[in-house]
Amino acid sequence: MAASEPLNPEIIGRAIDQAPLTRPLKFIAGVAAAGYFFDSFDIVILSYALPSIAKEFSLAPQQIGLIGSAGLAGMGIGSWIWGWIADRWGRRLVFAGTVLMFSLFTGVTGLAMTVGFLLGARFLTGLGLGGMVPIDAALVAEFSPARIRGRIVAALPLCWPIGIFAAAGMSLAVVPTFGWRWSFAVGVVPAILAYVIRRNMPESPRWLSDQGRHEEARASLHYVGVTDEALETARREIAALPKAAVETPPRVSDLLTTAYAARMVQTWMMWFFSNFAANGFSVWLPTIYARYYHIDLTKTLTYTFIIAGTQVVGRMFAYGLIERVGRKALIVTGYSVAACAAFSLTLTTGETELLLVAMVYGFFADIGSLAMTVYTPEVYPVRIRGLATSAAMGVGRFGGMVAPVVIGAVISPTTINYVWYLMAGAQVVSSSITLWLARETSGRNLEAVAARA
Repeated sequence: MAASEPLNPEIIGRAIDQAPLTRPLKFIAGVAAAGYFFDSFDIVILSYALPSIAKEFSLAPQQIGLIGSAGLAGMGIGSWIWGWIADRWGRRLVFAGTVLMFSLFTGVTGLAMTVGFLLGARFLTGLGLGGMVPIDAALVAEFSPARIRGRIVAALPLCWPIGIFAAAGMSLAVVPTFGWRWSFAVGVVPAILAYVIRRNMPESPRWLSDQGRHEEARASLHYVGVTDEALETARREIAALPKAAVETPPRVSDLLTTAYAARMVQTWMMWFFSNFAANGFSVWLPTIYARYYHIDLTKTLTYTFIIAGTQVVGRMFAYGLIERVGRKALIVTGYSVAACAAFSLTLTTGETELLLVAMVYGFFADIGSLAMTVYTPEVYPVRIRGLATSAAMGVGRFGGMVAPVVIGAVISPTTINYVWYLMAGAQVVSSSITLWLARETSGRNLEAVAARA
């Protein structure tokens, strides 16, 4: 192919699909995985610091809930803002900017001397965090050959509980000895990742070609092992294909049509209620242990560290079973058992029992979460897949945002069981709506699934 000939996403996509799994492609996937890791790491630092923060600032439960939700509110807004910017100025630059933003404001959080300052710092941290995972997914999808894209998508969420586990371990080592402020200082470390990305991360060739920057797109493709010969072959193959029908761009109103109504209701409710339970659990658990069960700080952080470890194991377990057992089966089983565990917490008071039941909850909730992440994009046709998946995840983030506030309004020494009822009920809804409306997608052609879901 002559260097002057323009490229387009169809040529690029076909050439990428034939490319080998090169070291640069592994680097891109590794950067994306690190994004998931640091995203969850920085989100849950606050959870493990909250018992000490609540004590220092004499916080009421409602204030604890607002602080827990501030970062999640920023994430919800940030996911829309950064996505819009990325489509105009590029994935690489925005990805680096989001990492730098959440890293720096995580450090600023450790300097807070007032509740208002703390709320503002966490909101700004969330603005950066909100752009991380969507840009992660876009970069990986736009560089990955179709034959391995599914495995990479399933592997990225594995890094989420690993980040939580690392944050729990760091908090256990730092907070009891040095204080909660130093845990946020450690959170600045991801700024190093931003530097690595800016130096070594190529821009998406699909985005570059869409902007008319064809030579830069070609250089980006060369980086991951796509040759000019492969591009020429792809050009000839596409030229020989029948002219494809022109499809209208996807619109939000498409989701409200009869064709997508059932799957929209199912995916939106599943994401909302599962994230409500997940964020309520992760944000409030350390504070519940310390304030309402009167477990000392070191034991609290030790227990939450152990629970985070079981979440990692749960996701690894689900990853191994995702093809053999199926997405729907794992979602229904994971969230159903998690609901039973949450309900069992209403009958539990001993420290050992509280730890064991919470471990069961974390293990099975994360099984459902990984399966949900893989399942959601599979039930929508390609034309609307990105929009529909983003919409479902956005609804989930809203559920996660309201959970800490709702729990803060409900919780007291005499109403602690209501918190567990809320989490159990949310997981029951996630499981039931999936059992009722979802279809199994494992091992089935995506177009066939999308047509009949």
